[in-house]
Amino acid sequence: MAISLRDTRPLEKLFTSAINVAVALVFLVPFFWVDFSALELKWIFIGLFLLQNLVAISFFDYRLPGMVVQNTQWKHPYPLPNQLVHALLYSASFSTLLFWVWFPGDLLLINLLLLQWPCIQLTGTTMHGWLSGGMKDVKLSQSAP
Repeated sequence: MAISLRDTRPLEKLFTSAINVAVALVFLVPFFWVDFSALELKWIFIGLFLLQNLVAISFFDYRLPGMVVQNTQWKHPYPLPNQLVHALLYSASFSTLLFWVWFPGDLLLINLLLLQWPCIQLTGTTMHGWLSGGMKDVKLSQSAP
């Protein structure tokens, strides 16, 4: 069997992000026992998501928990400034999960359907990946000889 790398698919990217959100949510749980408002908890959640990214950059070659579970990796060793920009933009993108204008999830849907999906189709990576210098995650792919 030949082993090669392939770009991750949109649903794999979505699942990876869902795992990363779940991990940040686990660390948010203790904050529920303190008297924080809903808005304060949202900001703490965003901060924890960003912190998760910064820890991954500092100690794990920016391999986030979702990447570990999905067995994906970065296509190249991207420079630190690119990783930091990605972490900030990824956290901003994540925050659309927590805020809405007309109904819960509207900003998330706009983000996913009008920004992320078209960008993945055009560039092979998310909007935050593209704006961070074309950062792409890849997955091992096995094919018959």
